[in-house]
This record gives sequence, C-alpha cells and structure tokens, in this order.
Amino acid sequence: MNNKANKKKVYTVIGMVVFVLLLVIGIYKLSGMQEADEDNYRTNLGSGIVIQSVSQYSGDFVEDGSDREVKNVWSLTVNNMSDQDIQYLRIKAEHGEDAAYFDITTLTAGSTVQVLESSAAEYPDWEDDCVYSIENLALFNKERSLYPDLFAVSARDGWIKVENKGTEDITNDIYVYYKNIEDGEFLGGITYRLKFEGGITAGETREEQSIHYKSDISRIMYLTYE
Repeated sequence: MNNKANKKKVYTVIGMVVFVLLLVIGIYKLSGMQEADEDNYRTNLGSGIVIQSVSQYSGDFVEDGSDREVKNVWSLTVNNMSDQDIQYLRIKAEHGEDAAYFDITTLTAGSTVQVLESSAAEYPDWEDDCVYSIENLALFNKERSLYPDLFAVSARDGWIKVENKGTEDITNDIYVYYKNIEDGEFLGGITYRLKFEGGITAGETREEQSIHYKSDISRIMYLTYE
C-alpha cells in the first residue's frame, strides 16, 4: 500500500510540474503573439492610434479638395483601434528642424485611412529617422447622426438631397458630411462638407451639387443643423 501511495504522490508531483510548464509555455507564446502583432505596425502613437505603414503616393491630391495631380507624396496608413470616433487628428512627423503634418477628420472607431501630408510634401530621405507624434486629438462631443426623425438624406453622383420631414422650418444652415472609401480604407484625411444655406422649410426637399460625391465610393457620415 505504501509503495502504491508513494507512486501516486510521485505521479501527482510530476503532473503538477508538467501543468506548470505548459502554463508558462502558453503564457510565453501568448506574449510573443502580442509582441508580433504590435510589430506589424510602424508606430504606436497612443490613444488607440497606430501608423500601420508609410508609403509614397502619386495621383489626385484630395486633402485640400483640389484634386490636382501630385507625385511621390508622403502618405500614412493610420488605424483608429480605439472604441471612440475621432473628429480631428493631427499627426506630426519631426526630424531636427524638419517637420510635416497629416490632418485627419472623421476617423471612426475601428477604421483605417490613407492620409497624405497636408502640404503635399514629397516623401523625404529622413523619414526613417523621424519621430511621429499626436499634435492634436479631438473626439466627437456628441454622437454622429443624420437625424432620421427630421431629415431624409439621399444622394447620387455629384448631388445630395435633403428633405425636411418635420413640421417646423429649419432656418439654420444644414451641413452634410461625407468621405470617400475604397477597399475598406478612407481615401484621404479630408471630410467633404456640403452646405444647405438658410436651412429647409418644413416639407421641402432641396438638392445641392457636390462634385466629390460618387455613389460607388462615397459614404455620408453625419449631418449638422444647429
């Protein structure tokens, strides 16, 4: 009986040692996975904001709405990994006396944007050694909305239509905000804004031209009227 008891104790001790080893290995692997995930990003700026990659861009310059042709412009792919919508974000890239800025508006929680340097600066030879930081960050102070009880918003290529469904005139200017998106990423930090000057009377529908609205890639983000 004593031999059996001793063997049982030995097996129990061995089992506990094996369990502890497996637990340590599991924690180590999990930690390694987390570090590997973080390594997939170029820079973690904090507040849930991550620069996923840095590249050069040639094409239409969207950040000022001009759509002028540019080449080799400094571009960042930025992720908002937080659970909060960002109204405005400015990222600063700094190297000695050199500095560049990337302005992003309406970056919703969990979304990604390809943003171009705000002055269309070309990709510099000092980028590898620069320091990225958040210079300004502002969250929406209230939830984004299209106020569906008051308005019906619809759109087609180049045009956005708003109907005042309510029983009272809206005399303040109404603004509709939209962004363009492709392959799951916002195209540019810019948020386009269309103004309905003087509001819309009760029961009235108005349509205004917006040259950047394209039905296949544009997404209306929110509306303001107060």
